[in-house]
Amino acid sequence: MIHTPDEPAISDFTLTQLFDLAGEHDRRGLRRELIIADSPSDLRLFRFPCRIEAVCIGVGVGGEATVRLNHREYRLRRDTLFWFGPQSIVQAGTDAQFRAHHIIVSTQLLQRSIDLEAKKMLPLFLQFGAHPVLDITPGESASLRDFLRLIEQESREPAGRFTDELIGRLISALVCKTGNLLDRYLALHEERSHRSDRAEEYFQRFIRLLGEHFRRERSVGFYARELCITPKYLTTLIRRVSGKSVSEWIDIYVVLEAKALLRFSNRSVQEVAYALNFPNQSFFGSYFKRITGMSPSEFRAQKG
Repeated sequence: MIHTPDEPAISDFTLTQLFDLAGEHDRRGLRRELIIADSPSDLRLFRFPCRIEAVCIGVGVGGEATVRLNHREYRLRRDTLFWFGPQSIVQAGTDAQFRAHHIIVSTQLLQRSIDLEAKKMLPLFLQFGAHPVLDITPGESASLRDFLRLIEQESREPAGRFTDELIGRLISALVCKTGNLLDRYLALHEERSHRSDRAEEYFQRFIRLLGEHFRRERSVGFYARELCITPKYLTTLIRRVSGKSVSEWIDIYVVLEAKALLRFSNRSVQEVAYALNFPNQSFFGSYFKRITGMSPSEFRAQKG
């Protein structure tokens, strides 16, 4: 990619690298995987365009700021909910007066925390990708800040036997809370939610079909037939809207479901393979390792 002199290069960061940039080298354990604060300072870390392997969820509490997300400009102010997903290109303005109560969570911690089916979680993330900044009511804003305040309080307490599980459940509850706020926002702005071009309409239809059939169907041809278009055209449309291919989206759904079954159920690896319509455990193991870099048994044995 060639960058012009007035277009800064886009940097990629992990949350650990972000802590190092902020001079916070002494974080340990779970505190290496999240930032939570009621402060204007942390958003200044995004003053240059960058991608970060994390999710940022927050609500404005005072002042205003401009933020560019995936090259689109948004205005943050009091009582705006904002959600920046992983791999989003973020650049925050230098407005010194803006304050927000927010949390930045590593993708790994988020995956461990959210005990939701893939068919519920991924559409939620996609909807927030289309509506990353929402105007919410003062009451909704106060309720959201209560969730953030509780996570912040628990993260600052001395670590106990159940600290990781407690914070994980609170993060999961926060995601569900923001999902409810998004649903209410879309219900009040229904006409805006339906404004999409043909590619986006196909993408939404594809995602709905994928949520219904991913456990049984993993071929591009199946989804193309259901949508009455050719596999090549479907792949072109989906990549144009999302930056990912149809096969990549199928893999995302299948692997997330496999991880949930491996971690949160007592099913054997063979039973998980059959539940996801793999012909045998060996085929499933090869598929899982190709995408995740580890076998199903190795993933199940991981702590946390």
